[in-house]
Amino acid sequence: MLVKVAFMTTLDNAPSVLWKAFDVLDAFSHGRRVLTLSEISRRSGLPKSTVHRILLMLLKVQAVEQVDGGYTVGLRMFTVGSMSAEVRLRELSLPHLERLRRVTRQTVHLAVIRDGDAIYLEKLPSLVSPHTPALVGGRLPAHRTGVGKALLAFNEDQHRVGPSLALRLESVRRDGFASDREESARGLACVAVPILVGERAPAAISVAFAANDGDGQIFLNALRETACALSRVVASVPSLVS
Repeated sequence: MLVKVAFMTTLDNAPSVLWKAFDVLDAFSHGRRVLTLSEISRRSGLPKSTVHRILLMLLKVQAVEQVDGGYTVGLRMFTVGSMSAEVRLRELSLPHLERLRRVTRQTVHLAVIRDGDAIYLEKLPSLVSPHTPALVGGRLPAHRTGVGKALLAFNEDQHRVGPSLALRLESVRRDGFASDREESARGLACVAVPILVGERAPAAISVAFAANDGDGQIFLNALRETACALSRVVASVPSLVS
């Protein structure tokens, strides 16, 4: 009986420990790849004692590594992450995205949607485009980005939006493209189209450009051609549309 109770207690505690481990990992960012114990505690909102205990666990499985100046995400996380369907989608999309950047000479994005956020799988920057806030692996609120609205319009997340956004998404479904004019960053605009498989969009692509350079209609043909090519690619790999 004592063994059973101990086992059940371990199971009860496991979700809490797992969430805290991800809180620790989420403290790292592109801008801060190396963090001290105190910085991880502050960014994660966890007590130092808890962070120290979690770090010891993560060090053992090589999910984090200790380096000069503190801790960094370990190579084990790259190995695990490289097996995801999203990484495969990025690999297959890259030649098409490179071609789109050459044609438009603007910054190109590839994104998917999770929990109302656009998550960026790829960003190919252009020297002629303004800086965009998107980061590979980063996320932005979907309703504030062109690529996010293109995804919202063709996914179940659309049912959880407000009335005004619902009208905009209806326009996206009708016209086949979405836009963003200085909603995610000042001076930046973009146009985006979904990568459709049937009536659902597993991903979307966008072209970002200076807001004072027009409405982006000039990029739509190239975007649509790229999206059609990627739709065929995605449809041919079942794991990308499941």
